[in-house]
Amino acid sequence: MLTGFVTPVVLAGVLLAFARLNDGAWEPGAQVAGICRELLAGTTQGRQALFGSCWTAPLPVLVYLPFAWLLSEPLAGWVAFFVAWLFAFWAVREAVKATGQSGWRIVLAQAAIAAMMIVARQPQALQFTTPLTMGLVLLTAASLADWAAFRRLRDVVAAGTAGAFLVLCGFPFFAPACVAVALIPLAACGDDESRRRVQAWFLLGCLPLLYMSGVWLLLNRLILGDALFFLRSLHVLVPNPARFSLAMLLPGAMMLPALFLTWLCDAQRAETGAGPHAASVILISFALMLVCTTEVLGRFGLGWDAPTLHVCFLSILMIVLARLRQPVYRLAVALALFVWLTTLWLGSAPAPVAVVPREQICREVEEYVNARTKYGRVFVLGYAGLDLLRNYTGERLVANMDLHVGSVRRAYKGQNLYVLVPCPEGPVRAESVFWKHPDIYRHGGDRLLFAGAFGTWHLFEIISAPTQEQLDEWKKAGEQ
Repeated sequence: MLTGFVTPVVLAGVLLAFARLNDGAWEPGAQVAGICRELLAGTTQGRQALFGSCWTAPLPVLVYLPFAWLLSEPLAGWVAFFVAWLFAFWAVREAVKATGQSGWRIVLAQAAIAAMMIVARQPQALQFTTPLTMGLVLLTAASLADWAAFRRLRDVVAAGTAGAFLVLCGFPFFAPACVAVALIPLAACGDDESRRRVQAWFLLGCLPLLYMSGVWLLLNRLILGDALFFLRSLHVLVPNPARFSLAMLLPGAMMLPALFLTWLCDAQRAETGAGPHAASVILISFALMLVCTTEVLGRFGLGWDAPTLHVCFLSILMIVLARLRQPVYRLAVALALFVWLTTLWLGSAPAPVAVVPREQICREVEEYVNARTKYGRVFVLGYAGLDLLRNYTGERLVANMDLHVGSVRRAYKGQNLYVLVPCPEGPVRAESVFWKHPDIYRHGGDRLLFAGAFGTWHLFEIISAPTQEQLDEWKKAGEQ
């Protein structure tokens, strides 16, 4: 009751209150909420957005969707944020209690992670997706460590399932999740009895990951016509995709010393499993693998998820401290010192950047188009467009996830068509429009004429010869 309900509820409430009071413009799931809006409306753009990018992963959207259906914004975001932190603190409890620690040690670990989020004051760390991802990382790492230490069947299932769901949290976690799942059968090779059942461990551990990956590929093929559509942005984001893929796998080498130590302890111990020391080494190695992954992404200019990865790394180290056999007072001092040192990793909150409100941009674009034509239609591009249109209730602006100028012209005959393009900075660079039309933001494109700038957005008009229907309509209007 204390570690599974009371403490998580209190700490999640404290984090929710802190996030709301610390920043009046705080939004726990801005982009996720925009996708849910389209999904609830039953649009094609919502289905495309759900599975169409490895950088905006489907799992946070699916978790947020019931709250968006039941509640209106911003209440849906607050409740989703609260529930996500309940899950994260439950994952902390599961990661610590496997070693038979007292409830107070679990409470200290949960409180330390909550304190870390408050001390760091990182806006991205206070997003809805961060606690959801952190909880899955803790379950994956702790279950893998417990499987190596105690050889319990439930740990195989937990590690495989958590790793499979972790893949659905986005590209930065692809390699760590795959490495963790691949280590499930390998960790059992140090013992003769376990080695004879390695095929069973492979099926139990790897089958969920293969299933999740297969579903993602299949839905890309069915909805977007390309099974690898969600990975196509890598060809534009990095100059050498093959070299980048190899670099993303290199952090997995951090797990090799832990694997060798597990085999050594497994062969020497009379009891089943490698023991708690091997489990601690696996957890530390997993944390270091996340740090190396962050470094690789940063070197290739893709480090926009670094705060989330750093939170996961620091949370694993806190779990390692809580699992050690030491007096409670010493653990409290160690965690307090660790929380203070986390500011070196997470840094301080960046200075707020002046941003034009979404409602103002939508209003100005709509007024601009209405002043020129009664038959205007504006296609707002990408995931940034879904976020821009979250509170929009008009009909002039519509979302578009996969721009095809020719198809748009044929589908909307007789209308004056416009395209609203976001600034390609940060994760917006991964939008499909920028790997199909790399210079569209600066130079427009085929049949695109620059019409104006609205904040960081550029508006382009699609130029085409009038159709016979337009000519007839104009003729009727002139006679009247």
